[in-house]
Amino acid sequence: MFDIKNRRYVVWGLVAILFAVSMVFVDLFLFSYQESEETIVAYSLIKQGKSDTVTGYHFYTDKGTEFSLEQDFVKEDVVVLSRTTLYKQVVRVKTEKRDYSSLLSSGFNGFSLVLIVVLTFSTIIGLIKLSGTEPLTVNQYQNYVLFTGFMLFCVVSIWLVFN
Repeated sequence: MFDIKNRRYVVWGLVAILFAVSMVFVDLFLFSYQESEETIVAYSLIKQGKSDTVTGYHFYTDKGTEFSLEQDFVKEDVVVLSRTTLYKQVVRVKTEKRDYSSLLSSGFNGFSLVLIVVLTFSTIIGLIKLSGTEPLTVNQYQNYVLFTGFMLFCVVSIWLVFN
């Protein structure tokens, strides 16, 4: 079987990833949200590739906040935004007449949240397998480490592109 020379460093790296991801969940679900009333000053269209099909709208507020909605336009100028405490991500968008929170696609909403959940499970599985005493083959080791690394790359890339 394969003797992992850097097992300790890999395990500590996975623990660091798991800690960072758990802070996202703590920020989303345990900490209170900060609400502010802001005015939309500009917006841009989100299109699918080179086609003219509009898939959403990206909004800019007077206080510098940006957020994106899927397939719906906010018709009112004044919105109430709720942000997370640590990462300052927009999690709720409300106007006097309507709640747009389910349509949010920026921040830790939508596809980003799905990728974060997959990253969490892959990190936990990798930690369990690498922390155990049973020997691993080279292929198993590479699968646990590289899949987690790939998911981390996807999460960071999507977060940077859509924020």
